[in-house]
Amino acid sequence: MNELIHLAGAIALLLWGIRMVRTGFERAYGRRLETAVRVLTRRRPMAALLGVGAAGALQSSTAVVLLATGFVATGALGLMPALALSIGAEIGSSLVALLLSLNLSLLSPLLLLAGYLAFNNATARLTKYWGRIGLGLGLLLLALKLIAQTTAVMRSGDGMEYLTAILAHDTALTLFLMALFTWVVHSSLAVILITAHLTMDGAIPPEMAMIMVLGANLGGALPALSAGWAMGPQGRVVIWGNLAIRLCAVLIGFLLYGVNSLPSHWLTGWGLTSPVLFHVLINMLSGLLLLGLLPRLLPLLVRLVPAQQPVALDEAQPMYLSREDIRNPARAMANVANEALRIADIAYRMLESTPRAFADQTVIAQIKSLDDDIDHIHREATYYLAAIDDSERSDEEQQRWQDTFNFVTNLEHVGDIIDASLMVLARQKHKANVEFSPTGQEELDSLFEDLFEIFRLSQAVFLSQNPALAKELIDAKRQYRSRIFNCRERHAARLRSRVPASLGSSRIHMDILRDLQRISSHLVATAYPIVERA
Repeated sequence: MNELIHLAGAIALLLWGIRMVRTGFERAYGRRLETAVRVLTRRRPMAALLGVGAAGALQSSTAVVLLATGFVATGALGLMPALALSIGAEIGSSLVALLLSLNLSLLSPLLLLAGYLAFNNATARLTKYWGRIGLGLGLLLLALKLIAQTTAVMRSGDGMEYLTAILAHDTALTLFLMALFTWVVHSSLAVILITAHLTMDGAIPPEMAMIMVLGANLGGALPALSAGWAMGPQGRVVIWGNLAIRLCAVLIGFLLYGVNSLPSHWLTGWGLTSPVLFHVLINMLSGLLLLGLLPRLLPLLVRLVPAQQPVALDEAQPMYLSREDIRNPARAMANVANEALRIADIAYRMLESTPRAFADQTVIAQIKSLDDDIDHIHREATYYLAAIDDSERSDEEQQRWQDTFNFVTNLEHVGDIIDASLMVLARQKHKANVEFSPTGQEELDSLFEDLFEIFRLSQAVFLSQNPALAKELIDAKRQYRSRIFNCRERHAARLRSRVPASLGSSRIHMDILRDLQRISSHLVATAYPIVERA
């Protein structure tokens, strides 16, 4: 009983180490990885190689599959490169298992020490993330050593012999139990490593270990299947494709193993008695086979996945960024322009709700949610712009590309100012229970109204590209800046007059004026290139 508790603890430590390594890489290089997935997956071999690297970094093929599924669901990635990415992820995960199965226990204390020092003492975030990765690798190697020690003790008892005797004569039961166990722990990498150590310690025979590897390979598809099912019909194609990839590897594994029909010396001669090598081989063969058959497999998967009933529109998802239009710059730019107007609509609603947030704190959460929507759509629009084919882009189209990029980026900055600064000021006002003076409140209300008009004019300038409207927008900014300067002077006069409300709300009042001027600058920025070209 004690050995089982020790084994369970060692497995938990192994899973935690894998999680620490994954989260460390996600926090350090998550955005770069997302960018690479979107930009470098136009060809199947490149997508597969990227999948190998991503699975190696994240210590999880499931994480890569879900990443690809999310991109496909939003239209940011095609089905073919997403499936190629999944194929590469399975190969990458098996190679990680091969590396970690080596005797690296001496590195564990060094990694733990270096990781702790980096995480605890560093001020730079990237160094802290690498400290987290070092701690995770150290814990992972320590857990593997504990598993080896525990299984060595368990091997001397009768319980292990009884269990292996049952499983050795029931391939289907072994396959099912390992698939179920892999689903429970959500890590086929951990199960493969545990199986490898049990085999090296002599606790289980090599033939049984191979069936356990096949069960772990099959069960590794279940976490992605359950987690990614709600990502729409396109996303479900990737989920089912991942299951098909793993099933192919399992079938190849059974063919190699021969379901106990091949002599053990044949397996030994090919080096297949190591479960990790066996895992690498079946994933390599499956990957090479499916990578060539993807054009034939994809239409079959699309037909097999049932269509989803129409659902309510998710405002956080892009509407117009069609992947099919990427190689048609004119249509693709029109798509981004339409999406930019959606961002503008959300940003305008944020700005329009801001005065109410200073009177009603329940509005703050609504504005925060809108900013999250802007951040998501802006990121998708930026990646879409980067993917547009520029081989035959004219100078005018290049200018339009730059104008659109600047417009959506400035709108995203407006959303950030509202959420990260104005909403913080609103919370501080409610927490301190302060009120603006009647005159100060009237000035702020008037400034917001003028800013709404600047926002609408900025949108008209972006749509029309009209130099006269652009000059009008620049003039409006100058007048607005002058009005803010006058409001600061009047507020200072109220402070000299010892107006109680002005004294209590002075810092918040002045910071609002600063943020309103910053927002106006971002909104007017779209006009300058148009005036310069005119």
